[in-house]
Amino acid sequence: MPVTVDVKDGNVGKSLMQLKRTLIKEGLFKELKRRKFFAKPSLAKKLKREAAEKQRNKDLKREIRAAMKADF
Repeated sequence: MPVTVDVKDGNVGKSLMQLKRTLIKEGLFKELKRRKFFAKPSLAKKLKREAAEKQRNKDLKREIRAAMKADF
């Protein structure tokens, strides 16, 4: 899937930042980092488990903040 970014008024810097944000949002940099080295299956499972735990904690904190905000 190609990614395109329009350059408006010759503002290349702003367009590059927009491209970078788009690539980060799509997860390209994470994928490149993950594929840089081979990970044994046991290590891959461990990393996946740790990432899931990190995401659960993040979601829980977000819910707690939302609940506290709703109380006020």
